Amino acid sequence: MSDEPSRRIEHTVADTGTLVRGEKLRVRRRCWRVLAPKWAHAPLSGAGAARHGGRYNLPGMEALYLSEDLLTAVAEYEQELGIRPGTFCAYEVDVRGVVDLGNDRARATLRITLEDLLGPWQEIAFVRGEEPLTWTLAQRLQVQGCVGARVPSAVLPDAANLVLWRWNDAPDRRVVAHDPLGDLPVDQGAWRQ
Repeated sequence: MSDEPSRRIEHTVADTGTLVRGEKLRVRRRCWRVLAPKWAHAPLSGAGAARHGGRYNLPGMEALYLSEDLLTAVAEYEQELGIRPGTFCAYEVDVRGVVDLGNDRARATLRITLEDLLGPWQEIAFVRGEEPLTWTLAQRLQVQGCVGARVPSAVLPDAANLVLWRWNDAPDRRVVAHDPLGDLPVDQGAWRQ
């Protein structure tokens, strides 16, 4: 463990580079996610991310993590546990109020670097007991009215994910799990049979 002060001290919720309205995007596209089969009945839930936290959400904060392509979704799903069963799910996304953290200008405005985004958040949170910069960033963005962020994948170079902190709570924040044949289970009971 280093004797250097934590980056957390330098980046508080009040320490914002303010985003201008024009830097918030509308994301309108198909995205992907691989669901643990046991939880496939709740493809729009952010409860799993809230349980322990994720790269862009602290524990207790729901978040919906989606990938821009199927290969990235698989890589993100397998990053810690390796090959395991999963249920592919496509999503139709139409959400306004997203900041693109893959954009150099947006990162400069927020005074963060690509290295900040891709840092070892789990080590910082669970080993060092500190708040990862990405958790602070998520709070800062929400204070500024952002509902989510387009973020670089920490697993695949040149790939991107979408993390949402608010979805399906207003007409301009719509996310639909694409299940035209009703293949996803309706509840967890499917796993007890």
